[in-house]
Amino acid sequence: MAYPLPRPGPCSLFYLQAGHPFMAAGPCDFICSLGLMHHPVQATPDAPLVSIIIPVYNLETRVSSCLDSLLRQTWSPLEIILVNDGSTDRTAHVLNAYAALHRNITVITRDNAGVDAARYAGMDAAAGEYVMFVDGDDALFPDSVEAMVQMAARERADVVIGDYVRYLDRFGIFRRKDGCITHSRTVEREEFRASYYSGFFGMDRHGLFYTYGKMCIKLYRREFLLSARPSPSGLRYAEDQLFNLQVFPRAERVALLAKDVYVYKFGGVTGNLTLSLFDDMIRLHSRKMGMTDREDWKKSELRAFLNNVRSFLATLAVSGQLTARRMPEALQKLNESSIWRQALEAHPGVDDGFFSAMRRNDHAAAYQELSRNTFLKKVSYRLRRIILKLVR
Repeated sequence: MAYPLPRPGPCSLFYLQAGHPFMAAGPCDFICSLGLMHHPVQATPDAPLVSIIIPVYNLETRVSSCLDSLLRQTWSPLEIILVNDGSTDRTAHVLNAYAALHRNITVITRDNAGVDAARYAGMDAAAGEYVMFVDGDDALFPDSVEAMVQMAARERADVVIGDYVRYLDRFGIFRRKDGCITHSRTVEREEFRASYYSGFFGMDRHGLFYTYGKMCIKLYRREFLLSARPSPSGLRYAEDQLFNLQVFPRAERVALLAKDVYVYKFGGVTGNLTLSLFDDMIRLHSRKMGMTDREDWKKSELRAFLNNVRSFLATLAVSGQLTARRMPEALQKLNESSIWRQALEAHPGVDDGFFSAMRRNDHAAAYQELSRNTFLKKVSYRLRRIILKLVR
C-alpha cells in the first residue's frame, strides 16, 4: 500500500539559532538534495552506531519536523526507531512514509500504553552502541549527535548530558534558555553521588535539576542503559525524572556537555497539565521519598513537594482546568496520600494563606487564595495559547 508523503510542515524555512542552521524542508526534497536517501546504517570502529528512540502519539502535523532534524544530523551512523503508541490520527501514515524512504528508520506499532512503555519498546529493539531519546514534537540541532558521541567516547562516559533551549513556537521567535551547563566536564561516580545526586531531591547546588531529569537531552551507552534501567514506572508525569533518578547512581562516569543539543518545544504533558495528572505528581514524590535514607534529603524533597502542589494547582487554575467546584477533588487526593501529611508536619512554617486553608481542609478559602491576582495571568495565558496556535 502506498502511503501519502507528509506535507511540508513548518518546512522551507531557514532560521539560525545559537549558530545552528535549521532548515525544516520537506522530507523528500531536502533529503534527496543531500543524497542521503536510503543511506545504509553501518557502524565502524571510528563511527559507532547511535540508536535514537522516538515515542509518538497523535503527532501527524508535528513529527515531520522532528524527523527532518534527525535526518540532518552530521553523524550518519544512525538508527531511528519510531514507536507509534496507538495513534488514532494519521501519524502511522507519516511514519511509514518516512520508513519507506529511509532504511535506517524502523516503525514499531503497538497499542497505546503511554510514553514510558513506548520508550522501553524502543530500548528493546535498539542495536546501537549509544542510545538517545527524542520526543516526537521536539528537535535536535544538526551537530548534536556528533558532539555527544565524541564526548562519550573521549571521556568513556556512561551518560552524556547536553544543554537545551525551549521554543514556544515553531519559528523560535518565542524562546528561552532553560539549560544551565556552564562548562564541559566529566564527573566520576563518587563525586556525582556526593555532590550532584542531591539535586534530584531539591538540593540542587549546581542548578541542574531539570537537566538531570529529562531523558531527551542525554546520550546513554546502551550496554550500561540496559543493565541499569528500572522497571517501567507507569507514570504519565515526570516519568523521565524517576527513570534517571534510578539510573544515574549506577553510572561510573557522567559527562556534562556545555552545548545546546536539544530544542524542547512547548506542548506535551508539561504544557497541558490536567487534574488527572495530579495523582501521578503525588506518586512521583512519594516514590522519591523511598529512594534515600538521608533525612536532610527527605526534608528537602518534602519542601519540593509542597512547592509543586502549589505551582501545579495554580497552573491548573490559570488554565481553567481547576475550578472552585473541583478544588475538593484535589484536596481529597492530597488527604489520601501519606506524603501530604509528612510534608505538612516537616514544614510547619509553610503556613501562608493557601497552605493555612489547605491544613484546615477549607477548599473554598484555598481556591480563593490560589486564584488571587490571577485574572491578568488567565488573560495572558489564553492570549499566549491563541498566539502560539497561530504561529505553529
